[in-house]
Amino acid sequence: MPNTDAVRRTRSRIALSALSIPMTLALFGCNASVSFGGPDYEALEKDITTELDNAYASMSRKVSSVKCPRLADDPKAGDTFVCIADLAGNDVRVDVKVEDDEGAVKFTTRDIVFDLAATANGLSTDVASQVGFPVTVDCGQGLKIAEVGSTFTCSALDAQGDSATIEVTARNAGDSDWRLVE
Repeated sequence: MPNTDAVRRTRSRIALSALSIPMTLALFGCNASVSFGGPDYEALEKDITTELDNAYASMSRKVSSVKCPRLADDPKAGDTFVCIADLAGNDVRVDVKVEDDEGAVKFTTRDIVFDLAATANGLSTDVASQVGFPVTVDCGQGLKIAEVGSTFTCSALDAQGDSATIEVTARNAGDSDWRLVE
């Protein structure tokens, strides 16, 4: 039976910590002009693809496609819609806002992309630094697409076999954080 006192002591020492793990940040304020007598959705999809490919380069990932809905009417200033980017079989949502009646748009991702193996490695270091002893963290494999503000869990294990759950919260601009859960 695991020593729950060690886990309890660990949990009581950590309430909430900033995350210093590799993740791909949401895009903020990317601008494009996509209109010459009506929306040029192909140009918008290409611009989004280029921006996301640049953002995901640190993970050695590329977007395979971006699909934006074709609106029945020409979009007007203030109109919004959501495009979907495919990243290794995962949907990444991109919010698009029409800035003016000339077709200028601003787009931002609604989701943060986590490489789960890299996330686990970063958390192992962060948690060990906080508790003062080595821990191994497992978040699974592959990518995790998390909406800003949402959470997911990983498991931590110390050398004595004591375990704890770590809750990771996706935040904007790389400010994601984690906490040990009771």
